[in-house]
Amino acid sequence: MTSKKNLGEEFAIEWLVRHGLRAERFTKMEMRQSKTPDFRVFKGTEFVFYCESKHVQYDEWLDKQLANAQPLEIVGGLRHDPIYNRLADRIHDAAKQFEAVNPDHEFPNVLIFTNSDTHCGFPDLLSVLTGNFYAESGAVDPIFKQISEGRIREEKLTIDLYVWLNEWKGKQRKGTLYFNAGSKHYAALSALLGSDPANHRRVG
Repeated sequence: MTSKKNLGEEFAIEWLVRHGLRAERFTKMEMRQSKTPDFRVFKGTEFVFYCESKHVQYDEWLDKQLANAQPLEIVGGLRHDPIYNRLADRIHDAAKQFEAVNPDHEFPNVLIFTNSDTHCGFPDLLSVLTGNFYAESGAVDPIFKQISEGRIREEKLTIDLYVWLNEWKGKQRKGTLYFNAGSKHYAALSALLGSDPANHRRVG
């Protein structure tokens, strides 16, 4: 059975394979010398982009407090929403990994999220990237600008494509794609994945 630690990488590799792509890990020497993303990705023998996989897991912060609490002890307390902070942290980390190997952004950077938290979903990633809360009624409320225009303001734009996969919905799902509209690699990535730009969600 695949460990939770490697689940993100497993889903990322299978998604890449379904698109006719091959993932190649960095060597141990390269990883010792500097930060790296998880993979170099190839189409046949041609290198096409860098890829980092991130696994989104259920936040056990409150569960751990409850497990260690004394009878009748009140736990919890004020805390920034962990879902949005976790996603922003992962984007921040990925941007640093890409920068280490692709400082001039000569090649595309692709970030693949594998989500195992049923309380989290693609709309949460959308909120982190745009700063907006999207209500089911269709209303849009800009309540997350402190995240989208804060630490990840520039970093989110160094990532050319975000891919969102939900673990519990099966590995054969196409995933949800979100493109950086201003990326110089936008057209090349769209063609590589056989994805129609008219259907794209974009950030930028």
